[in-house]
Amino acid sequence: MIKPQILKQGDTIGLVSPSSPLAAMLPYRVEKGIETLKSMGFNVVVADNALNRRDHAAGTPEERAADLHAMFANPDIKAIICFIGGFHSNQVLKHLDFKLIRKHPKIFMGFSDISVLHLALNTQADLVTFYGPAVLTQFAEAFGIYPYTVNSFKQVVMSPEPAGQILPSSEWTDELLNWFTKADLERPRNMKPNSGYKWLKAGTCTGEITGGCITSILHLRGTKYWPDCKGKIFFWELPESSADITKGEPPARIDAHLTDLELSGVFEQCAGMLIGRPKSYTDEQVKQLEEIIKERTEGYNFPILFNIDIGHTDPIMTLPIGVKARLDSQSNTFEILESAVVA
Repeated sequence: MIKPQILKQGDTIGLVSPSSPLAAMLPYRVEKGIETLKSMGFNVVVADNALNRRDHAAGTPEERAADLHAMFANPDIKAIICFIGGFHSNQVLKHLDFKLIRKHPKIFMGFSDISVLHLALNTQADLVTFYGPAVLTQFAEAFGIYPYTVNSFKQVVMSPEPAGQILPSSEWTDELLNWFTKADLERPRNMKPNSGYKWLKAGTCTGEITGGCITSILHLRGTKYWPDCKGKIFFWELPESSADITKGEPPARIDAHLTDLELSGVFEQCAGMLIGRPKSYTDEQVKQLEEIIKERTEGYNFPILFNIDIGHTDPIMTLPIGVKARLDSQSNTFEILESAVVA
């Protein structure tokens, strides 16, 4: 896998919208996200089409692909961060020039529907990418981006050293304050204590990280973009419900998605599994999900670490895709063993 250059203060970050048009609809969140990045010492360039809206997407697939090409080809851009996810990153794939991207490797970051692009860049351009904060969702946090999110970002993309042991956050939130009424400007979101990691299956493993948002990556099942999971640590997390964004994707739906993963050979091939903290679940739903995971993975011998800081709750870590990690239930550790960037 090709590792991108390290990110330094004074570097320029390019912002793109490969899927949802929300950046066009929420200019105050755009401004706050850019302000945060500048306060961290970066210059910021917004892609030509990133603030476009064409129905349910940020422009045509060709326009969104053109923005990615422009950012990768521009030597002044050292990292590319997505404004947000959505549902339509898969439309961009057939328009991407992976030879161009491979020739100009750089940090690419986002989560949720951006999983589709991560796997495409991993498999077609051999590029290490980063499942981490997006502009509208993390950098635009009205009362300041959470320290855990910032520290992990710096640890993974601004240091040439391996991130090492990844500790859980001390507190978290999945509270949704309406952006369209600017309710997020009225008060900080309510936080709750983090119970920490939970091992649903004991064991030890070492392997490269792959995976993504479970509802998004399944778009790629059976395509050339689907990853080889043999010997890998496979991660997944779950989004809000598409029917009601105040609730999480129902456990029954996750049960079906996990069956899809099993039928795709993931459970037979992977060395270990990382699972993100569920969003907007009741305690009963969390227990139900845990039982579903145990049932679906029964008969497979790999460690499963649940409740890590990735995905659709906050704060989140920056998880490098394509580098080696280690899981060890006996010592209750999750470690990133190699650097994800080069100096």
